[in-house]
Amino acid sequence: MKLIKFVITLAVLFAASQVNAAEVRHYKGEDVNTVEEAIKVLQTYNSQLEALLKAEELKPQDMAKIHQMTYSMENALKILEGHLNITQRNLEELHLSSERMEMDKAKVYGQLYLDGVSFYTEQ
Repeated sequence: MKLIKFVITLAVLFAASQVNAAEVRHYKGEDVNTVEEAIKVLQTYNSQLEALLKAEELKPQDMAKIHQMTYSMENALKILEGHLNITQRNLEELHLSSERMEMDKAKVYGQLYLDGVSFYTEQ
């Protein structure tokens, strides 16, 4: 009997979540292709988000705006994540080159790392 109640409860919860998911509108978000574009998108939407969050109470239209903005913000973070992953790989190659005394590779990967990380350290 407990199993039947459990299954029914799960079915009801699943159905309710599907109704809510169907009601939510999904957006593409802004196209973000470079680190510079990603930073600009985050600066723009972060300031808008801060303004919305300062309100004493969020209204449904605020939630809709936040929902829409997060698509572009997610696109921006994906670009930054990719850029950081490349920078991290270059640092790892520099590390391995230094262990193996591969001077030429160390120069190449060292410069690639410096070029990649400079965006974050020179801001």
